[in-house]
Amino acid sequence: MVVRPIDYKKFVCTGPAMQSSFWAALKHGSLWKPYAFEVEWEEHTHSILILVKQVLLVWNLAYIPFGPDLQALGVTQANEFVRQLAKQVKPFLPPFVFALRFDLPFDEVNDENVSHLYGPRLRTLSESVQPDATVRINLKWGYQAVKLGYRDRAKRALRKASQSVEVGIWGGDEASFKRWYDIYLETSRRDGFSPRSAKYLKALLTLDGKVQGDVSSKLLLAILNRKIVGGIIVVFSPSEATYLYGSSLRLDGVTSSHPLQDYAIKMACDRGCSFYDLYGIAGPKGRGSHLAGLEVFKLSFGGQCYYRTPSTDYVYRFLPWKVYTISEWIRYRLKRRIKPQEGVQPNS
Repeated sequence: MVVRPIDYKKFVCTGPAMQSSFWAALKHGSLWKPYAFEVEWEEHTHSILILVKQVLLVWNLAYIPFGPDLQALGVTQANEFVRQLAKQVKPFLPPFVFALRFDLPFDEVNDENVSHLYGPRLRTLSESVQPDATVRINLKWGYQAVKLGYRDRAKRALRKASQSVEVGIWGGDEASFKRWYDIYLETSRRDGFSPRSAKYLKALLTLDGKVQGDVSSKLLLAILNRKIVGGIIVVFSPSEATYLYGSSLRLDGVTSSHPLQDYAIKMACDRGCSFYDLYGIAGPKGRGSHLAGLEVFKLSFGGQCYYRTPSTDYVYRFLPWKVYTISEWIRYRLKRRIKPQEGVQPNS
C-alpha cells in the first residue's frame, strides 16, 4: 500500500457526495478538519477524504464518511486493508488522534448478512454513525422506466397529489427557507429526531456552485394553495443523488412526500446519475431501529435494500476511545429513541 496526501480542495468525487471537496468544505465549517489522500493498492488507485475533529479534551477522532470504496480498490481482504490504511495515514494526521473511524459504503444488495471488520485494534460500534441500510434506485434506464417500477402505494399518492401539490427548486430567498425550516422544526418535534441547525443547512445549500467539483445540493419545496407544505434537501454527485433531510406537514387526503421524491428522482435521471439513494432504513439484527418506520415508504419507489459493514473504529489509544464511545452511546440513545414517521428523514 502507498498513501500520498493530496489537496482536499482538488478532491475528485467518484462516488457519494460525502467523499468530495464539497463535503470537506461543508464539514470544515462545522469544526472538522479535512485531509485527503491518494491510496494505491495492488495496481488500483483511489482517493479518500478523512475528517478530523477534537471531541474529548485534547483528543481527536478521525473519520472516513462512506469510504474507502473497497470494490473500486479491488480489495479482497478488507481486514488487512483497513489496518494497513489506519497505520499508513496516522503520521499525516494531527496529534492525539485516538481512533480512525470507518463508515464503508453500501455494497450488499438484498442481503442482510453483511461482513464485519475483525482484527487487532478493530472495534465494531454498537450504533453506526451513518445508516446500516438504505434503499437505492438504479437509474440506468431513465426516468420513465424508473417510474414504471413505482409500487401501487407511490402511484396512488402521486395521482392524488398531481392536481394540487406543485414541486420546485428553492430560489434562494430567505422567506421560503425560513418557512421550510419552521416546518422542519415542527416535524422534528412531532417525530422525535434532533434537527440540524439553520446555519448548517443554509451552509449546505449556499455552497452549491462555490466549491470546485461536480457536487451540488438542492432544496426542493412542495407548494399547496400557494403555501410551502414540505421540502427535502438532496445532494448530487456525478454518480448518485442522495436524499439527506426532509420535512412535511400532515395534510388531509394528500401527501407532499411522494411528489418531492418523484421530482428528485427525475432530477437525478436528468443529471445522468446512476443511483438515487433514499438514505436510511433499519439495518440487520435490530441495528438502526430508529429508522424502522421508513422502509415501506422508501421501497414504494421501486428500489432495492442495500446493506453495509457497521461503523468500525481502528483504535490508536484505548482509554480516550472508551470514554468517548460510552458518551457517544448515551447521546445516540437519547437522539434515536423515537422512530420517525413515513416520508420524514431524521438527522442521522
